[in-house]
Amino acid sequence: MARVKLLAYTGSDFHGPQQIRLLRIYLGLTTFLYTYGVVFSVLRVRKDLLYGNPTGGILAIVLGVAALAWLAIKPDKPGPATLAAIIATPLVMAFHIAISAELACLIAPMFLAMYLRAFYPPRRAMVLIGFLTLAAVGALAVAPMPKLYIDYLIWVIAIVGAGESFGLVMRALVTSACTDPLTGQLNRAGWEIATRDLLVRRRSSTSTISVVVMDLDGFKQINDTLGHLAGDEHLASHARRWRELLPADAVLARLGGDEFAVCIPDRTEAAASAAERFVAEVGRHTPDTSVGMASQRGDTADVATLYAQADARLYAAKGRNRRKTDR
Repeated sequence: MARVKLLAYTGSDFHGPQQIRLLRIYLGLTTFLYTYGVVFSVLRVRKDLLYGNPTGGILAIVLGVAALAWLAIKPDKPGPATLAAIIATPLVMAFHIAISAELACLIAPMFLAMYLRAFYPPRRAMVLIGFLTLAAVGALAVAPMPKLYIDYLIWVIAIVGAGESFGLVMRALVTSACTDPLTGQLNRAGWEIATRDLLVRRRSSTSTISVVVMDLDGFKQINDTLGHLAGDEHLASHARRWRELLPADAVLARLGGDEFAVCIPDRTEAAASAAERFVAEVGRHTPDTSVGMASQRGDTADVATLYAQADARLYAAKGRNRRKTDR
């Protein structure tokens, strides 16, 4: 379940800075190339070439600029920009009059298919790649030039194959880099990415961001008396239970050893916040857990500061517990 959650973080539910940056780079480069092609066609620099209709290139430039502007305004909602990227290249291809130009343009859908397969949930990625493939094949069909039947097969294999090979590898690398292999939850790298994205989406004076830091009491004793396998299962079972207790949009990560952290956004005005309810449930379901919590308004929240405050309160609570035990 946690691995599915991570894929959601790196997919449609988690549009992190790296993903948006890649989309911006793709749009920027393709829009530049379309602009170069249109200028080259309009000015007719070389008299020995036959130039195609630049209409497709002009439309693609408009889409690219609009998509980049959209990402500048709403970086947390890349859907429209992604759709523009899917449509732009087929528009250019539909007006080409040479197969060499079509093959050059085919590179762009291949890279886009890799991006979609890497950063979107599998089912949605396949739908988007299917739409991209159909658009590219349709553009090839209407392009005013002679073509062979095998050209359509080449288009399908190139786009789908790029997504399913390199895109899948990229997805696996992102997942493994951001996942704790023992618990299946996010690791420290995943925590940094996911909390940064959460702040982007929930940066508002009407929201509250809370960080809860947790560690397990007596964990070393479990390892020493029952063995490390028992200790590993103890950690994993607690992580699974905490994930079940958390809201769907909360971030849970194992930061090292028996130390975990949670980041919880909250928009409600209830008597008890989602973070307070979670802390109460932790005490009820996993009473061997020490907890520290800190909260700030969403428009001023800083996760590093909140983590430091929560961590200090955690160790203050552990100190009080030790003093009670020694009496």
